Amino acid sequence: MGRPRTPLLDRRRIGAAALKLADEQGALTIPALAKALGVAPSALYHHVSGRAEIVSLMREELALTTGLDLDWSGPWEEVLRAWAHSYRDAFISHPGAVPLLATAPLTEPFMHAMYEQLARVLLDAGFADRDVMAVITSLESFLLGSALDLVAPAVMVSDVARETAPHLSAALDAIPADRGRAEHGFDLGLRALLTGFKALRDA
Repeated sequence: MGRPRTPLLDRRRIGAAALKLADEQGALTIPALAKALGVAPSALYHHVSGRAEIVSLMREELALTTGLDLDWSGPWEEVLRAWAHSYRDAFISHPGAVPLLATAPLTEPFMHAMYEQLARVLLDAGFADRDVMAVITSLESFLLGSALDLVAPAVMVSDVARETAPHLSAALDAIPADRGRAEHGFDLGLRALLTGFKALRDA
């Protein structure tokens, strides 16, 4: 048989398959990815150097398919709020991949470009050099946790005995048992963070 008219593998297809596999299984291995693509594991190494590069391709695929392009002009609070929503939304559809993407080093130029914009916005707003990465890291940690919260059960705290925990029971009674719970927590947390960041800058 001759060669197929189109190649079985390319970097974009590898990234998309790895993202899907990690989302479904919460893990990523070379044998499992090769099986999902219908090729031998050795075939992957014609396109990537190893697992780290595959994770990089996953991150690139996520950026390409969710669109992290933003308008970086405007007041810093509005820019960070828009970035926070777009960044969290990018992870919502792939919650299983969050642990992989959140712990792999950010070596990609397109990710460096995004963080360059964030750093510029914060420095132009008057934040101290030493605080810029701390602000970005704390906000990003909140965003990743919020993305996981959206795919978690509506109420993680359950089977509470009302007679021994009346205050907790009252608080649980007051929250909606649907996505509104997560959205309310996200909006409240983001508002608190931005308020705290402003106080940090002003101090």
